[in-house]
Amino acid sequence: MIRERTGRLVTLAALLAAGLALTGCASDPAPKEPRMTASNNSAAKQVWDEFNAEAEASQEVIGGSWLASDTAARACGSGGAQWVLTRLGPGTTVADRDRVLADLSTRWQAKGWTADRSATTGDYPGVQLRYPGGSTLESGFFVRFRSNENGSSLQIQTPCTPGDVDQLNREKYAEKHTNTPPDIPGASSPSAEATP
Repeated sequence: MIRERTGRLVTLAALLAAGLALTGCASDPAPKEPRMTASNNSAAKQVWDEFNAEAEASQEVIGGSWLASDTAARACGSGGAQWVLTRLGPGTTVADRDRVLADLSTRWQAKGWTADRSATTGDYPGVQLRYPGGSTLESGFFVRFRSNENGSSLQIQTPCTPGDVDQLNREKYAEKHTNTPPDIPGASSPSAEATP
């Protein structure tokens, strides 16, 4: 009798397992989010590289010397990483400002970024170009250039991209992959350190 029950239980278990396999394991809980690991940081690194290159190209349009004051990788979304690239550069004269803004606007327009131009107020009035106009895209992306006679700033917030923030920051990825010197007193340019 025990042998007969054991046989039925084994048969029943086999039928249940086969039924679950055929129905896609409908009784399983919702799938868990994959854990981000260092091996899947390539997308985040690629996004940083792309937007760092754009920041440096935009700096060239404006001209002069620039310093990087970028953030470390920050958590965003569900398992994502993003950076805010902030570059600090020279001011623009009123006479030169229209040309700089027109050139930068043309560059961004070619990338599909139709920037809004507006005046900035306060102690040091100037101008601003920003895309999108007053917020960020759903991905978190925005780009902004502000300038007055005393200085300019360029900010790009990268889109939220899957990545392991802790690993990216342990690697100091962004710090090691910019041609713009960091804004750290006494620090040398990362590109100069890499040169033999």
